Amino acid sequence: MIASKIIVMAVAALCVGGAAAAVVFWPDGGSGEWDPMIGEVDYSLISTTPRIVEVMESMYEQVYGDLPAKKTAPSNYLKFNSLVETVSGGIRIKSSTGTGGYVNFASGDLSNMKIISYGRGFTDTYAKMLGNNVWNTVKAAGSSTWTNYPTNGMTSANLGSEMSFAYENLAGFLSGDKTTPYCVIVWGYSNTDPIKKLQTDLAGDGYSNVKVLTIDYYSMTSWEYFLSVIDALGQLINVKTASNTALTDFKNRLYTIENAVAEKVGKKVYLETSSNTSPGPNTLTQLCFDSLGLTNINTISGTNNLNDEVIVSSRPDVIFYVKGDTTVDARMERLGL
Repeated sequence: MIASKIIVMAVAALCVGGAAAAVVFWPDGGSGEWDPMIGEVDYSLISTTPRIVEVMESMYEQVYGDLPAKKTAPSNYLKFNSLVETVSGGIRIKSSTGTGGYVNFASGDLSNMKIISYGRGFTDTYAKMLGNNVWNTVKAAGSSTWTNYPTNGMTSANLGSEMSFAYENLAGFLSGDKTTPYCVIVWGYSNTDPIKKLQTDLAGDGYSNVKVLTIDYYSMTSWEYFLSVIDALGQLINVKTASNTALTDFKNRLYTIENAVAEKVGKKVYLETSSNTSPGPNTLTQLCFDSLGLTNINTISGTNNLNDEVIVSSRPDVIFYVKGDTTVDARMERLGL
């Protein structure tokens, strides 16, 4: 439980100005009207993609009103430690399943690198960098990316679940091509055995041209690391840091948001997904809330469930539901709204 003591309460509905409000009856007999702002977010974009700033801009406008004109971030804003190092003959990028913690890439391969993406955020990042030319670089993907881009120009249908890393699907796509430089980009979770098996299977079949880059999911707790991933994805296809427009645009838009909320009084916020879970600390959603000056009522690390009593007793000023969720009315009714 979050609270140090159990709060027993009843919730009644009250119509104020045409909007439903909840009246909370506290154990000591007091009560107070609770009428949170209800908003929606495109939760599919809360991922490692520069487009996450679109979600934050939408949140800002729902909570505070019109966003000011975009500002240019100062040069020292969100300085990050690069995941990329220059080595003899090319570069190496940090990878939790790489030899010695890195994967090496020859400089001659970078300008012709083809990407196999096992994550929507990775694909979105390349789409932001490359625009309509993205499918010349991203050639295959796992199922969630494929679903997100139903009209894409990939040469293969989906390669199966991002969590399964089915080698037979990948080998079928490669179809014996042992010359084109490919990089398979995956998220590294606590169990990296499936990724290591994928690497072993590729090596066993002689696919030395196919590298596997594993991005550490659990390090995604700061905007600096977020930007270091976008930078690494760019350098992998020969897009240098200084010319990575995805990086520059994100930093300017985030700076505009943070500058605009600097003087605003913090509001309490709660976000509920379609699966009844709520993101807490050490999530990308928490980073969004922090930049927006919002205090998350969920203080449990990761994504978890909060019971209704905790939600109502915390009395968030803002409740976000997932855009497109057809059960929002029932969710609000559950809280007495």
